Amino acid sequence: MERPVEASSVPGMDGVCTAPEQEREPEASCSGEPSMRRRAKAKQSRSSRAGLLFPVSRIERQLRRGQFAERLGANAPVYLAAVLQWVTHKTMDMAGKISKKSNQQYISPCHLQTSIRNSPVLKHLLGSGPKHRGRAVPKSQRVASPSKTKKTQRMKRSHRQQAAPARATAAVTN
Repeated sequence: MERPVEASSVPGMDGVCTAPEQEREPEASCSGEPSMRRRAKAKQSRSSRAGLLFPVSRIERQLRRGQFAERLGANAPVYLAAVLQWVTHKTMDMAGKISKKSNQQYISPCHLQTSIRNSPVLKHLLGSGPKHRGRAVPKSQRVASPSKTKKTQRMKRSHRQQAAPARATAAVTN
């Protein structure tokens, strides 16, 4: 049987193990350090493997429950999660800049609407944008239309002024 050659005795072979596989001890390497045993890897979520914050598994579950197609590819929920994360990031980033410009510390619904309306990519992707409901209308549009209470008060005043001369003439004739 052939005797293994010591790595230190041959020049240029530093750090190279020349011992045959049968003679090596499973616990030790050639450098004399114990080898690292293969540990079971901790199970990573698909979101973390893809480098996403949005939940890939939850999106896949919703896609399967929705029965949008008979078959669903393995990468479809990952891609959809990435797209949703991108759209959310872009919208929130622009809304944050708008709220900072208006010296507010929080993002309101009107900031979100304005960010969608100002971005051509988001406008195209999300269609015409959300419909105006309640106080979510941006301030510039709220200021443009006067409130109804002021209109009714003006109308009452003008009606009183028109009716006042008529009452005065009716009282004089009586």
